[in-house]
Parts: sequence; structure tokens; C-alpha cells
Amino acid sequence: MSPLVSTTIATLPRILLFVVGVLGLVFSIKARARGGSGLMVGAFAVMLFATAAGIAWQFVSLDAASWVRSDDLSASDLGLIFLAVAIPLDVAAVVSWLLVALAVVKNGRAPRYPGPVSYPMAYGYPQPQQPPN
Repeated sequence: MSPLVSTTIATLPRILLFVVGVLGLVFSIKARARGGSGLMVGAFAVMLFATAAGIAWQFVSLDAASWVRSDDLSASDLGLIFLAVAIPLDVAAVVSWLLVALAVVKNGRAPRYPGPVSYPMAYGYPQPQQPPN
């Protein structure tokens, strides 16, 4: 099996995660339009970015063996490159999960200030007067 085929097969779970992330982003945007938390939208946006970058990195790293041969990279240099890419991707994943946790906690609390639904109706209150021209 060629490296491209094996990488494509290994990428399938991330592609599925990307599709689920797109659905989550769409649903969270719809929920935001109804007054939901914007944190969830941000969480899915960060998740999609990290997933897309991870998928791209899997295909870019296919040529890692040729990097070692042509650019005089040692195994420790290659490990450092992989570490430099993995840390930001993992930080983005942690940030997205923290945003999800904050959104869940925020949605579980009662609002601090009552919304317009709990205000009395304007029946019996005087209407504001327009100043004369």
C-alpha cells in the first residue's frame, strides 16, 4: 500500500470529525441567532481550524523521509519540526474544548437579569408624548 493511500485511510476519522464540526458550527450559529451562546460558535470554529490544519499536516508530512535525505535534517531535527507543529494543534484543541465547557456552564445558569418576557406589559402605562414641532 502506498504512503498516500495509507495516509488517506488514516485521515478518514479526521475528515469525519471535520464534517461533524461543520454540522456543529451550523447548529451553533442557528442557536446563536435564537439567543444561544457565542462561545459554542467560537469553539466549533477553532475546532474546524485545528482539524483542517491536522489533515493538511498529515499530507504535508508524507515527504518527511525526503526532508531528511535532501535537507540534511537529522532525526532530532525532524522530531523538533513535528513537535513545533503538534503543540499549536493541541493548544487549539484544548482551547476549543475549554470554550465548549464554558458554553455549557454558561447555558446551565439562569440569566442574571430577567429578559423582556418577565417585564409587565405596557397596558395602563402612559404612552410617551412626542414633543411639539
